[in-house]
Amino acid sequence: MTWGSELSSIKDYLFAMQEQYADDWIRERLSDYSLNENSEEYQELAEEYSNYQEYLREEAEWQAELQWLKENGSSKIHSIFVSELDELISMLESNCNNSQKMATKLRTNIVVKMSYAYAVTLLEAYLGDTLRALISQDEQLLKNALRKFKILKNVKLIDVAETDLDVKSLVLRHIGEVLYHNIPNVIEMYEQVLGVKLEIDISKVYKITKLRHDIVHRNGKTIDGCVINLDVQDFVQAISDIKDFTGVLQRAINGNKTS
Repeated sequence: MTWGSELSSIKDYLFAMQEQYADDWIRERLSDYSLNENSEEYQELAEEYSNYQEYLREEAEWQAELQWLKENGSSKIHSIFVSELDELISMLESNCNNSQKMATKLRTNIVVKMSYAYAVTLLEAYLGDTLRALISQDEQLLKNALRKFKILKNVKLIDVAETDLDVKSLVLRHIGEVLYHNIPNVIEMYEQVLGVKLEIDISKVYKITKLRHDIVHRNGKTIDGCVINLDVQDFVQAISDIKDFTGVLQRAINGNKTS
């Protein structure tokens, strides 16, 4: 038996086991054990089982995320983020130095724009993960968020009562929905959590996120239809500006955490 056919047999076996487990779960709840798969009651229970399994998967993912936030402080998250930016530069320079892969100016421009957009994706992840890590690890910062965050103003006690989430988890879920490329809004949220006014120049990183929007949503054109031309140096400068911005933010975080 080849490895491919053996793997296929294992998959078939696991699928059959899952199907059997689902059928056993449904039949334990049927009013009449003899009802078949075409009956309305069986179908309703099958849907209930599917929803329950989806809930278990989502809950497992959520608990894993909470554990990750607990184990990774803001400084570690920042260190990983900077390493990823450095790796992104290395990958781009390696591609651009390969004359066979990067034969044309057009192709270089496309790769630069892709890298530029992904750099902002990394920035968004850093900002979101750091904010959630702060709130998950510090009760005072959680209280600050509860008092100040606009996105929590419409959350009612009934919202908490109708979920299996504690208050902290509910807050973390809500701030996970924030658009972290909206830099002015993000800085305001950090100020509210830390309880301080942050003296950070956001002008350069604001332009970077705006340019990323043009790249992603207009295929590299401005709102007026002008083509955006970027070279490797433009990208390297953007990375430098992002590092400067997040470096100042991280130092402010380290100096204002309550624990």
